[in-house]
Amino acid sequence: MDKALLIYFILLAVTVAAIRFAFYCLKKVGEAYFYAAQLTSDQSLRGKLSRKAVLAGNKAAYPIYALSNPTEFDSHKPMEPFKFKGVKCIFSDYYFPNRYRNDIGCEQRFFCDELLEFKDGKRNGYEFFMNCTEALNPEDDCVIMFMPCSKSWHYKRRFRALNDFLEDYYPESSNGYKFITYTGERESLHLTKDRTKKSLEQNYYINCDLTGKRVIVVDDLFTTGCSLLDFKKQIEMKGGKVAYALFLGKTFQMPDNFDIWFTAWCNK
Repeated sequence: MDKALLIYFILLAVTVAAIRFAFYCLKKVGEAYFYAAQLTSDQSLRGKLSRKAVLAGNKAAYPIYALSNPTEFDSHKPMEPFKFKGVKCIFSDYYFPNRYRNDIGCEQRFFCDELLEFKDGKRNGYEFFMNCTEALNPEDDCVIMFMPCSKSWHYKRRFRALNDFLEDYYPESSNGYKFITYTGERESLHLTKDRTKKSLEQNYYINCDLTGKRVIVVDDLFTTGCSLLDFKKQIEMKGGKVAYALFLGKTFQMPDNFDIWFTAWCNK
């Protein structure tokens, strides 16, 4: 009896040691895949390596996997029209907030820089507008209007070059750049932590009648859609209808860890 009990404890100890060793090896494998994913500049390879790290239980790899495969976690895809509150929308690519900068690839980082440069008036946005317009295929008689900004000079700096381009190359289009009159300044939504609960302070008005007009709204970034809905309301008060909206980028929303793990597991 004592001999049988001794054998039982020996087998139990061996089993526990084997399980601990297996988990140790799995942890090291996860770390190896994680570091490899960090080092590669190829986004496709980065996604594959980080997925293996996630399946190996490496928690640090979760955001890298999500950021490397944004289309797996967002119902809206770049350059594919989608409906938002009755408005046909489109965006060029995903924008990743600065806190994720060290976890995204070179091409993603370049696009984020490009979007910020557009916001600051350092890029004209011609290519973005042309590509999105071609994919969206709006009707010819639409009025093009630009999303109002927190300050008048922000509006001019951001959209003046694109407006000049439209006037020069599309003189037949109805341009609503001058339809916005500013009455003051407000806090920028991009500085607000919880944008879903932020009500827009009105710092502009539309200075013309838009009765019967279909409008294309042009903006830099789609995050929650609050700005678009507020502007849509103002346009409708003037008799117009927002039919289309073009965005340079769409803010990527990080999914929760379970969603990341489940997606990685399903994509075997």
